[in-house]
Amino acid sequence: MPNLSIKLKIAATVALSLGLVAILNAALAYHNYHQEMRYAGEQSVQAVARAFSAVQRREVERLSATLDALLRNPDLAALFELRDRERLQETAAPIFQEMRERHRIALWSFIEPGPDRACFLRMHRPGLHGDAVDRVSLRVAARSGDTAAGVELGRTAFALRVVRPFVARGRLLGYVELGEEIDGLVSRVHEETGDELALVVRKEFLDPAAWASARGALRNDWADSPETVTVVATSPDPAVRGTDQELRDVPDGGRFLERVARGSLRFVRGVVPVSDAAGRKIGGLFVFHDANALRARVKGEQIRVILFVGILAVVVLGLLLAMFEVLVFRRLQRMTRAMEDVSTRLAGGDYEVGGTVRPAAPDEIGRFEAFLASFLATIGATLRQLEKRRRGGG
Repeated sequence: MPNLSIKLKIAATVALSLGLVAILNAALAYHNYHQEMRYAGEQSVQAVARAFSAVQRREVERLSATLDALLRNPDLAALFELRDRERLQETAAPIFQEMRERHRIALWSFIEPGPDRACFLRMHRPGLHGDAVDRVSLRVAARSGDTAAGVELGRTAFALRVVRPFVARGRLLGYVELGEEIDGLVSRVHEETGDELALVVRKEFLDPAAWASARGALRNDWADSPETVTVVATSPDPAVRGTDQELRDVPDGGRFLERVARGSLRFVRGVVPVSDAAGRKIGGLFVFHDANALRARVKGEQIRVILFVGILAVVVLGLLLAMFEVLVFRRLQRMTRAMEDVSTRLAGGDYEVGGTVRPAAPDEIGRFEAFLASFLATIGATLRQLEKRRRGGG
């Protein structure tokens, strides 16, 4: 800035400094925005994890309470002990109808106690029986002699299952299992959180034939992915369903995956682990969270901060310029005029002009004014002596 005045140089320097502060503030706001979006993703994952756990816990308690009532029914115990499948089905049919309509219980099975644990009767599929049942929840119930529950695939559905030994007069008659299809659980979590969800399970925990049987009239999508199958999804959007890689090594608390941009809309994705009755992580519940309300709020805050910084910069610049004007430039102008007057008077023979220069304030400029007054007094005294000598010599 070689051709600019000091005033303009100062103004330009202050403006540049404030501009740099504004840029740094914008960069910080951008960083905070991404941190907020990540935090929103992590919070949505944790919210879904809590909701899924709570829904699952409530449903297990409800199914267990229903099992309590069923196992106290003497007619069911007598007919199961006699292995009278036809009469057992006939007696249980109205009970099952009521459980379906009022309690969303879609699966009810009686299972033999033998080592192969063959299915004696499926109330939801009476024609399908005699096959061995080897689900984890049943093995846990057989080993513990108590209730076991878990999300598992069977011959007819992927469901939340609760199974318990059926004991009458101290004798193990077999096992009774109730189940609710997983679609209902995921739908309730979707309603509670508002997030789009997809339950994805690793194939290593599934049987291809059982999966094909459970699909029923739906297309068998076993071959769609190398490692996983999608059990249920609340949205057809592929981003909701996740990938095989994203399902690997999911921590217990879930994981934030990424931010997703759809035009002007913003979403965040994450995944929550899903475990079976043995505590094995068999898959994950993918979360697709709408972050547009958060984005609008953060953007609004950013705009307010930028406007505040801009206004503050203008105010600070004005105050600094006013301060320089009052404390420096006006006094320099007065000093310039005083110097011009003093030099004219000094040239005219007024050697006492040094006494007319008085410091306006005890600051840097005031000290310069004091020095100038002393300098002018010295010059005046010197010129006066020279004048006397000249006259004396003449």
